[in-house]
Amino acid sequence: MLAHSSKDAYRWLISAFGGCVLIALGAALAIDQLGYPLPYRWIFLILLLPAASAIWDSIRVARILGWRSIQPLSRLIAGAIFALAGVLLSLRLNTGLILPALTILLGLATVVRAVLNRID
Repeated sequence: MLAHSSKDAYRWLISAFGGCVLIALGAALAIDQLGYPLPYRWIFLILLLPAASAIWDSIRVARILGWRSIQPLSRLIAGAIFALAGVLLSLRLNTGLILPALTILLGLATVVRAVLNRID
C-alpha cells in the first residue's frame, strides 16, 4: 500500500519525467559530440532549469538543516555542475562524451529513484 498524501501523489511522476528529459538531453549531447551537429545549440541551456532548481532547493534545505549538513551542499554542487555543463555545451566547447554520459546516468538514477520511492 502506498502511503502518500494526495498532494504528493504525482511527485514521483514529475521526477521520473525530469529524469527522462535528462536522458533525452544526454543522448542529444552524445550525438552532437560524435560529430552530428544539432541546429539549435541553445537547447542545452535547458540544463539551467535543473541547475536553478537544485540551487534554490539547497538554499531551502540549508535554512532547515544548516549549511553544515551534506544535503544542501550536495544540491548546491549538483546545481553548479548543471549550470556549468549547460553553459559549456551551449558555447560549443568540446567536452567529449563525459558530460553526455553523466547526464544520461543522472537521468537514469532519477527515474530509478522516483520509481523506487513510488513503490515504498
